[in-house]
Amino acid sequence: MRQRNNAFKEVRNKVAQEALAGIKVGVLARKYDVSPKTIRNWVKEFQDEFGADAVPTIDER
Repeated sequence: MRQRNNAFKEVRNKVAQEALAGIKVGVLARKYDVSPKTIRNWVKEFQDEFGADAVPTIDER
């Protein structure tokens, strides 16, 4: 069960990073078949966990 939870968390973090990189939430919601509100929550949780390092620099975008 732990492995499944870790895999899910990795997917959530990947989606949050994509949203922070500039991909629109609506596009990600359709791609991953989740609601836009869910993705916004994941982004907020990701930023709370990783802080200022969560936002990519302009070069990383």
